[in-house]
Amino acid sequence: MKLRGILITLLLALAGIFAAVNWATLTTTLPVNLLIRRIDAPVGLVLLATVVAVALIGFLLSLLERADQLREIRTLERRLERTREKLDKQQARDMDDLKDAMRAWGESLEQRIDGRVERAEVTIQDAIDRAGEEDGRRFAELESRVTTVRNELAADVGEAEDTLRRMLAQAAGGALPHPSEGSQEDGGGEGNA
Repeated sequence: MKLRGILITLLLALAGIFAAVNWATLTTTLPVNLLIRRIDAPVGLVLLATVVAVALIGFLLSLLERADQLREIRTLERRLERTREKLDKQQARDMDDLKDAMRAWGESLEQRIDGRVERAEVTIQDAIDRAGEEDGRRFAELESRVTTVRNELAADVGEAEDTLRRMLAQAAGGALPHPSEGSQEDGGGEGNA
């Protein structure tokens, strides 16, 4: 309870107690000047009625003030609710805008990544193709070298056989057949090597 209400209640209680204790004095009739006219009335009751009237007027004024405050509070609450709704709608729009912006940024990022991945795939495929071509070229070179080495080895083996036969023929006194004759009898020695 507000201080004003407490004070008014306290004053009314004190006035009631004062009136009860001094009732005989308050009801004594005396001449009273009302500025317009003069009458005989109990002065105590007139003053008590005046105090009670002022207290009631103060109480009524405080009730009216409280009613105005409540009306103002309701008005402010309605304004606050409308403002809150506007803010919620604005926040929802902002969130939608943010989602759209994030989606657009994500799509842009995805396109850039896809482009880079495609370029990387093309680069890797080109490197694989070049490596395949290089491997094919190296394989052809290696095959050519192997063929050359095989031919050289066959020639060296043939020469070594000829040299060995000559040495054996010289050691045996010439009894061995000629190398070309021995090759035909063995099944073509050089061609098999």
